[in-house]
Amino acid sequence: MNYLAPVDTADLARAVYSVNENNPASLKIFLNNPSFSSGSAKVMSAEVGFRAISATDGFGICALGSGPYANHVIIVFRGTTEVNARGDWASNARIGVETSKTCLPVHIGFNSIFKSMLPDIQAFLVQNSTTPMVHCIGHSLGGAVATLAADWVSQSFKKPVRLYTFGAPRVGLEPFAKRLSSRIGADNIYRVYHATDPVPMIPIYPFVHAPMPGFGHLIPSSESIVSAAAHDMKKYAYSVENATWSDLNRRAPLYTVENAVEEFLKSKTQLDPANPKTWAWLDASLLWILKKIGTALVATLHTTFCGADTIVDKIVWILQYGMEKIKDMKSWVLRFMQKIMQALGMVVAKTAEELTKALLTRVLHYLVVKMTSEAQKAIRNIIG
Repeated sequence: MNYLAPVDTADLARAVYSVNENNPASLKIFLNNPSFSSGSAKVMSAEVGFRAISATDGFGICALGSGPYANHVIIVFRGTTEVNARGDWASNARIGVETSKTCLPVHIGFNSIFKSMLPDIQAFLVQNSTTPMVHCIGHSLGGAVATLAADWVSQSFKKPVRLYTFGAPRVGLEPFAKRLSSRIGADNIYRVYHATDPVPMIPIYPFVHAPMPGFGHLIPSSESIVSAAAHDMKKYAYSVENATWSDLNRRAPLYTVENAVEEFLKSKTQLDPANPKTWAWLDASLLWILKKIGTALVATLHTTFCGADTIVDKIVWILQYGMEKIKDMKSWVLRFMQKIMQALGMVVAKTAEELTKALLTRVLHYLVVKMTSEAQKAIRNIIG
C-alpha cells in the first residue's frame, strides 16, 4: 500500500499528544503502536513560543512503519496543548510571513517550530535513507508543521511523500501551496476538515490551503463555532473510523463558487457570528473582491514578507485602489465591509464615502482578531 488508511492516521494524530503529557505509560503505549516497527519510534522536542513566552517541549515522533508499511518513515506531530506555559499559543499568534527551508512564503510561528525539529528529522531520514516513502501526519498545529515537513522532505530527499492533516490551519501563501501540491502531488495531500471547525479558516487570505488547485476532504458537521467538538481530534477519529479515502470525497465548499459569493454579498440575510460558515463566507468574499480588483495587485501580497498588520495595510491599499479606479468596485467593497461590520457587531457604514483608510484598517484588523479568537476558543475548549 502507498498510503495509510484514514483510521490509522487518525489514531496516530490522536495518540501523539502523549509526547508532552508527562505520562510515561501513555507515551509507552503510543511508541509501541502496531503501525511502528518495534523500537524504532524516536521522540522529538521542539522550541515553541516566542521571546518571553517560550519553551522546549515534546512535539512529535519519527518511526519506521511495520507490516505493509515496513521501512516507510512515519513522522507525526501533536497539536496545541497547555503543557508548555502557553508557548504553543505564542507560536500560533505569530501570523507574519517568512521564507521556508524550501524558499517559499510561510507562517513564521509554524515554521519556527518546524525548523527547531529539522536536525532530528534530517538525522532520522539519513539513518533510514533507503525508505521507499515518507508519511507526515498531524492535527491542528501539528497538521501545519506536518505540511512544512512534507514540503521539505520531498525537496531534500526526493522521496514520495504522503501528507495527512486533520483540522489544520493554513500554512503558507499561494506560492507555497502550489509548489507543495506540485511537488508531492495533490492526490497525496489528505487534508481532512469538518465544515464547522474554525481552525482551518485561519489565518485569513493571503494564507491558503494545499492542495492547490484541488480540494480537501470536507466532512459535514453542525457544531457551533463556540463548541470544541468540530475541532476535537476524537471527533475526527470518529468521522473517519469506517471510511476509506475514496469514501471521504474531496469537495469544494459552496463559498468557493464565484456566483455564490456574489449572491452572499448581495443578500440581506442577518449573519450569525456563532456560525463558523459566516467567517468562511467573509474570507471567501475577501479573496473574490481582491481578485476582482486585479490579480496583479493581489500578487503583491504573495511577494511581500511581512507581519499580519502590514498584510492588512496592503489589503486596505488594494481595496482603496479598486474603489477609486475600477467601475462598480465601490458598491462591492461597501457590501463586503457592511457584512464584516454586521458580523462583528460594529456600526455599519451606509455609504462608500465613509470607508476611509482608518476605518477599513480597523474593520479588517478586527476581522483577523475575531477569526483567530474563535479558532483559539475551539482549541482551548478541547485542552482546557
